[in-house]
Amino acid sequence: MLVFLSLSCNNSQTGQVVTTDKQEVVDKDAPYVEGNKKIVQWESEEIDLFLKRYGWNTTQTGTGLRIEILEPGEGDLFKEGDRVSLGYQTFLLSGEMVYSSEKDGAKEFTVGRSEEITGLHEAMQFLRPGAKARLVIPSHLAYGVAGDGDKIKGRVPIAMIIRIKEE
Repeated sequence: MLVFLSLSCNNSQTGQVVTTDKQEVVDKDAPYVEGNKKIVQWESEEIDLFLKRYGWNTTQTGTGLRIEILEPGEGDLFKEGDRVSLGYQTFLLSGEMVYSSEKDGAKEFTVGRSEEITGLHEAMQFLRPGAKARLVIPSHLAYGVAGDGDKIKGRVPIAMIIRIKEE
């Protein structure tokens, strides 16, 4: 009778599995990391197609937010702690409008200190009172994996046209 014994231990701090029979280290999270990279790439390509289809001329930030300032507004750029009120239209990249301030009311929030989506907080650092801008917000800066629980599914980028109310 032949018995083969292979021991392994899971290092939960590093996410690695070490097997004693070959003494090799395997990163168990590698397939998930690669999968997420592909999803981000596909989403970026989808955003690029949206921008081309609608002729938006945006600048991309380091996080992937795309912003086009249509009217610069006046005064100082917003900073953390400033109170903002804005009119908006929110679209899926199919072009379908899902929310608007006309129907749902203005968005009012404190920059950097509210539960509003991260993409809006980031966009504020480029904007002033009275500004008008177009945004394309990747899903990780919008409603993430879960979606908004209503009209926006998980892992869905959104587009917004916003106008910041003057102080």
